[in-house]
Amino acid sequence: MKKVKLAVKERDSFGSPEARRMRKSGWIPAVLYGAGEDSVALAVKEKALKKALGREHGNVILSLTIEGSKNAHAAILKEYQPDPLGRGILHVDFLEVSMDKPIEASIHLELTGTSQGVKDGGILDQSHRELQIRCLPGDMPSSIEYDVSEMVIGDSIRVSDLTPPSGVEILNDPESGVASVLAPKLVVEEVTEEEAAEGAEAAAEGAPAEEKPAEGGE
Repeated sequence: MKKVKLAVKERDSFGSPEARRMRKSGWIPAVLYGAGEDSVALAVKEKALKKALGREHGNVILSLTIEGSKNAHAAILKEYQPDPLGRGILHVDFLEVSMDKPIEASIHLELTGTSQGVKDGGILDQSHRELQIRCLPGDMPSSIEYDVSEMVIGDSIRVSDLTPPSGVEILNDPESGVASVLAPKLVVEEVTEEEAAEGAEAAAEGAPAEEKPAEGGE
């Protein structure tokens, strides 16, 4: 697992007005939680945090150095609150970890390659994009990969078909489906039925009423 240094500072002011002021200056309110210890209110530079997390989906060991202290705290990103208006991050929670004690986390499941079934016209349907795992902090991968190249139309894979790295345990139900390659005719049938329904509705609204033959006429 990637290890990155991140400088933070303690904060002693709270409340929404103070939080807004911090965000305007490029800082994010944060809290460091530790096992059996009091939490610590922090502030972290948003740009520095994004750079530290990179493209690892947040699965990195952060070496948090609090301003004015020489001690570093090994931590992971526990949770963050995005701005609903898309203007960045509103708040961050860090969780201090012991490198010799297992932790649980959510990681990305990445399907690699192009399945033979897709080449034959099928559709790859991925039902699981995140996995729950347990491992030592230093063993945590950024993602778990599965090569779908050999999958043909009608094939499917379950959690039990995935092979995690050494020291990593997947906590999801082993029988839970992960992905499958659907036959193209199933997709065509769904589209055809929808188009047929729309066509019938349009015909009913716009077509003239059908004339009935007069009684007794030929």
